[in-house]
Amino acid sequence: MKDKELLKFEFLSQGSIGAAEGLAEAFFGVILTRMGASPFMLGLLDSSAYVSNLFSPLWAKGSRKVGAKRLVILSLSLASLFLLVSAFTESAVPFLISVFLYYIAYGVKEVLYPLIVERVYTDIRMLGHAEVAYTIAYTVAAGIAGYVMDSWSYRIAFFAASLLLLLAALFRLPFPDVKGDAKEKVEPPYKDKLILRMVAMFMIAGTGMLMMLPAIPILEVRVLSLSNGVIGIAIALNSISYVLFSELWSGLIKKPSHVVRVFQAGFTALFLMALTYYLSSSALYIYLAGVLCGLGGSAVSIGWQAFSMGVPDYRTEDLSALHLTTCGIRGLYAPILGAVVIRWLGLRETFLFAGLLLIGGILLAESVIRPLMEKFEL
Repeated sequence: MKDKELLKFEFLSQGSIGAAEGLAEAFFGVILTRMGASPFMLGLLDSSAYVSNLFSPLWAKGSRKVGAKRLVILSLSLASLFLLVSAFTESAVPFLISVFLYYIAYGVKEVLYPLIVERVYTDIRMLGHAEVAYTIAYTVAAGIAGYVMDSWSYRIAFFAASLLLLLAALFRLPFPDVKGDAKEKVEPPYKDKLILRMVAMFMIAGTGMLMMLPAIPILEVRVLSLSNGVIGIAIALNSISYVLFSELWSGLIKKPSHVVRVFQAGFTALFLMALTYYLSSSALYIYLAGVLCGLGGSAVSIGWQAFSMGVPDYRTEDLSALHLTTCGIRGLYAPILGAVVIRWLGLRETFLFAGLLLIGGILLAESVIRPLMEKFEL
């Protein structure tokens, strides 16, 4: 099947995934907070989203043996099952366990999606176009989900999300069974000192990004007393911002060094988001934070995918796996660190602490640009 003929299935699959995440995943922290979870439990919830990343090298290796399509379909199908289970849990601990299993099953697509785009499509702008389909569906679903949860129950939204993930898996069936490149490269990316400096940049800034996660639902639910509907609007604004800037970043990145400037812009937006949460006193602040989150998050997501596909020295799936593995490492400790900082320094002070780490990432990124140009562009 030709590229153009596959586009409709691409958009249907990405749209289904976006709608599923907007209906359920976007509200995991909010639902758990309303179940009475402690900051530590919320930290565990946020950490569980990154556990699967630790298996990223296995997913990359598996794609070279059994094919990316099969792994992605299996991933989405199992995630659908665990999401369905979570819809029928009534207390915090069973809910946390079911979400943990959901994230383990769901993580494989993050590693293999750039590989699929690289092998199936010839234009990197497909990354931005696919994000548009995903984010429009996510935006609409998140807005609807808040209303549904306030009017009836989160179970209805979660059940619908489970069905949508199953549809997303079925929409992947027409795709060719892409396999990773089996040929050996000169060295694995983790032995490259320049790549490791970029990883260090993300470890610093990413710790700041992720340690805010347990603080956000506590601020929204217990301090500002916002309804699910209001939180849904903030999530929708996040999505709109994400899709608009995804298109911008994918069009601006022409060389590896451009990626670092995009990262710096993203880290700056996330610093401003942390400052906005620190100062927040009403829903308007939460809306602004949502816009800044979309701006920063799109820069990080599109930037690394473009970098993985644009550096000729390494396999796309290996660079993607390295990034996501380190995401998994900081995803294990950063949200729990956030819970500890909430306890020892205070809820709002956690956002200031996170902001300082983001500034550190911005400064370290500056030192990477010239070596990156010399290694990959001259």
